[in-house]
Amino acid sequence: MSAHEPSHAPAGIPLQALVAELRSRCQAVSRLQGGSTYFHEELGIFRQFAAEQDLFLQAPPDELSRIPDEEGNEHQVWYQPDSKAVLKATWPDFFGLLVIHRPSEEHKASPIAYLERWFLHNELFGDEVRFLGALATDSGLRLLIQQPAIAGTPATDEEIQSFFTSSGWRRFTIDGDVAYFDPEQRVVISDTHRGNIILMDDGLLAPIDLRVQAVGGSLLDTAAKLCAPSSTDHNGA
Repeated sequence: MSAHEPSHAPAGIPLQALVAELRSRCQAVSRLQGGSTYFHEELGIFRQFAAEQDLFLQAPPDELSRIPDEEGNEHQVWYQPDSKAVLKATWPDFFGLLVIHRPSEEHKASPIAYLERWFLHNELFGDEVRFLGALATDSGLRLLIQQPAIAGTPATDEEIQSFFTSSGWRRFTIDGDVAYFDPEQRVVISDTHRGNIILMDDGLLAPIDLRVQAVGGSLLDTAAKLCAPSSTDHNGA
């Protein structure tokens, strides 16, 4: 085992099991306090769980010692040619954004929502993202994932819209951005710009870095309303 692997090797723990346990803990807290958990509560729940399960890396992977190959709003990215994959590390204490959220809720995704996002990404789009562990830094908590590299070119806007709508996704806009809602699976996605959808050599499209969020309760109602023909752009639930 390398120095930067946690003792229980989270890469071998399915995202589904991680997310199920973390969501179960969130639900337990919700029952006690009589309301949904929010960003800082879920951050605390994740930190406690990660400590219990030895998910904190003892040292950063070697890639983090060199300049990233790419940087985005959510991640720093390093290519791993030998494994035909990319290593992605979240910015400290930033785990992306929610697609939709309650008025009293932060737009920021918690580490639990971030892991659920990648579990859903795997389930919906056939991806094989692996969670590598958490890294405690002076600047804050970082989460590391590994994702298979996809060769191809950015899809066109027309190809992207057809890809989703032909599969039953309903298009809407929020915060000025295009998003989609699958009412059967109760999932919303956003960040569907050309850089995040790859047209592969075989002609198929591969989403590589979408925001994916399961919705229920009031957020499910909000998603349905946003897809209504008379709906206008919204900022949240």
